[in-house]
Amino acid sequence: MKTKIFNRLYLQVSAIFLLVLFMFTAIALYISVQSSAKYSVEVNQRLNRELATSTVESIQPLMKDEIASDEAIADLMHSMMVINPIVEVYLLDPDGKILNYVAPEKVVKLESVNLEPIREFIADPDHSIIYGDDPRNPGEFKTFSAATITEDGELKGYIYIVLASQKYVSAAQTVIGSYILGLSIRSVIIILIISALVGLLAIWGITKKLNPIIDGIQEFKTGNLASRIDVKSEGELDRIALVFNQMADTIEQNIRELEGVDNLRRELISNVSHDLRTPVASIQGYAETLILKQDNISDEERNKYHQIIFKSCGRLQRLVEELFQLSKLETNQIELHTEPFSISELVYDIVNKYRILSQKKGINIDTVIAKNVPVVEADISLINRVLQNLIDNAMKFCREGDSILIEIDTKEPERVEVRVVDSGPGIKQEDLPNVFQRYFKGRNDENSTGLGLAIVKKIIDLHHSNIRVQSQYGKGAKFIFDLPKAFSA
Repeated sequence: MKTKIFNRLYLQVSAIFLLVLFMFTAIALYISVQSSAKYSVEVNQRLNRELATSTVESIQPLMKDEIASDEAIADLMHSMMVINPIVEVYLLDPDGKILNYVAPEKVVKLESVNLEPIREFIADPDHSIIYGDDPRNPGEFKTFSAATITEDGELKGYIYIVLASQKYVSAAQTVIGSYILGLSIRSVIIILIISALVGLLAIWGITKKLNPIIDGIQEFKTGNLASRIDVKSEGELDRIALVFNQMADTIEQNIRELEGVDNLRRELISNVSHDLRTPVASIQGYAETLILKQDNISDEERNKYHQIIFKSCGRLQRLVEELFQLSKLETNQIELHTEPFSISELVYDIVNKYRILSQKKGINIDTVIAKNVPVVEADISLINRVLQNLIDNAMKFCREGDSILIEIDTKEPERVEVRVVDSGPGIKQEDLPNVFQRYFKGRNDENSTGLGLAIVKKIIDLHHSNIRVQSQYGKGAKFIFDLPKAFSA
């Protein structure tokens, strides 16, 4: 199949090439013959340009009392024709009327000659080919030589010499045409053969390059997504191969992304099923207990069960909210609505909200904000979510007596750096690469959804920034990210 495709393409391209080559050959042959004939005629006219002038010099002494001696002039013109049998000599009056002539078989059908070409010939010594009337063949035109006959500055007439008689023209055209045609045909055939061989070889070389392209496409079509075409140069066909390779890379990447989305979907369903099952089972179990044993339950136990149900509902609500937000972030359904705002004021507000909760847990939360921190350009609601998730994460692992510190500083003229530092138990080195993964939990914590830091990472990525973590196990952890300075700041 591949060979047939290659052969068919080669034959089609070769047929078109040969057809075009033959057409250009015919055109070149025609132009060559016509140009050669035209060149011969032009050379003949230029070589005999002064023939009429010489004839005038011989005729003028025969002019007597403004009346030409017909017999003497006829003898002179006849002698010229004997010497040069290809010419026809005509004596014209000032109006172009034929007064006398010497022509083969004395067959002259015109009584007068158009003087316009004659005047152009005399006035323009550097003319190209000029054709005049052929007195023997009305409607036909021949090259000629012409000169004026004057006496005492007064125009007496013209000598008009047709440079080739009818018989000579026929014979000469046959000889010249035959010679030029033969020479042209031989030259063109040689050029045609050489051009055809070189052209067909070039076409073969070009079309042969299609073989690896076709092979690569066929291989990719069969399902081998790793199939690529070897590109060795920068020709047009190689560019096609390069574009195919890029297309194949894109398709393969898209397939991998689709597989990743499918895996994510399966993982999401599995994790959601597991995470939802626990609070739902807890709510259901304690609710059934309250309903079935309501008469045998003390007020203290009832309050305890209500608190457990309330916490489970809160956890369930938090899990669903985070799942929805992470899903929107991963599918690019959340658009940034950036605006200039003071990151310092946002941090103060958030810390004040957490202060009562931190005091209950015995955790100290504070801020260290540099002077003249510029206004940042970001989505304030999403950055608020980032800070809350980072503080929630720190509060979750910190113990009584630990501290949480939010630091803000100008990292460089165009960026503001935010650091959330805690003195908690820290993160193991082997866990550091996984802290931003979905459902990763540093320890077995039933209150954690494992989605908070994944959401943080997606939001920071959405701001075209980067978040990193530094930690030594047993010595706390530090989360660092930066935001761009607002242009108007």
